[in-house]
Amino acid sequence: MPIASPLWALLAIPILLRLLKSKPLPSRETVVLPHEERVVLLGASSGVGRDLAHAYAKRGAKICLVARRSDTLERVKAECISLGAKGENLLVVPADITSTDDLIKVREAVEKAWSGLDTLHILAGLPSTSMLMDLAGVSLNKQDANKPPSGAPLSFSNSAGEEDSAGPSKAGLDKVAFEARAVSEVNYVGTILALTCFLPLLASTSKSPALHHLSSVAATVPAPHRVIYAATKSAGLMAVESCRVECEGCGVRFFSFCPGTIDNEFRLKTSTSQSGGRDETKLPIKHKWEKLLLSPQKVIDIILYNLSLSPKPQPLIPYRPFSWIKSLSVPPKHLVHAPWQYRMAMMVRDTPIGWAYIEPGARRKYGLIGRP
Repeated sequence: MPIASPLWALLAIPILLRLLKSKPLPSRETVVLPHEERVVLLGASSGVGRDLAHAYAKRGAKICLVARRSDTLERVKAECISLGAKGENLLVVPADITSTDDLIKVREAVEKAWSGLDTLHILAGLPSTSMLMDLAGVSLNKQDANKPPSGAPLSFSNSAGEEDSAGPSKAGLDKVAFEARAVSEVNYVGTILALTCFLPLLASTSKSPALHHLSSVAATVPAPHRVIYAATKSAGLMAVESCRVECEGCGVRFFSFCPGTIDNEFRLKTSTSQSGGRDETKLPIKHKWEKLLLSPQKVIDIILYNLSLSPKPQPLIPYRPFSWIKSLSVPPKHLVHAPWQYRMAMMVRDTPIGWAYIEPGARRKYGLIGRP
């Protein structure tokens, strides 16, 4: 009797794997239909919030637009209607994410209009793009002689150009304090308040509740020109992550997104106005990092794709009998970086690769090569 050729066994492997492969769990969009989804956008007047409003409008979703500027919200509402949204499906609620009264007003409006919500987006944020010492009115200057005890070839001077080793003036420190408090109020306190205000309603009124927090790579990878911004975004991210652990079992899918530089106008804002910030994409700093620049559409695609995933654990190895072992199942990612290189940077930042490649790369990106 002839022995079967090993070639036939190799050809049978793909067929066998196909037969053993388990079916993926149904998308969240089969549970919460896109045209029935009730969405709250905290920070919908510009940037990612405005782009998300447009995307949900094309789906026919119910959208609550929230931001401080009512005139800008009305403009976004008109844009959503032009994209196919029905006027009765759009709520416009001018509100400050740092105000408890305003947040309750938003929650009550959503509960009255839709009896709850399915998806909460915490998007409001403020940038801070000044170097810390520059913000305080102090410059680091190279000098050839009279080195300090550390041996570093540096001296300090105030905004008037006078050498001052004691540090910034009271006015300089007050400026730093104002910036830190203003940015913290939105990026950290506002995130905490939004979580607290909406989580119970979200968990109790949706068949598949989801919460998305727009964070930043700056929350996980140190970067120059981002001292205050990075600290506040890191605090907000840890608040959401800790709340996720605390609320395990409440049914809410937590998803935090940490994008790199997005090609929009966000960095041109300041803590007090819509202009005056420092946007590296508008400066003559040309380096390889520009290949990592994210388009607004790419950001929206990543957010909506991750929110569409089933919140239930999926088999890590999707083949029987491994797919039957519950301990080998994992939930969808709760923390996503984009582009993927920033995820790698977060993982190796505290290794020799961090100080030998990543940190010099960051200084190059922000135009600091040549400075200590």
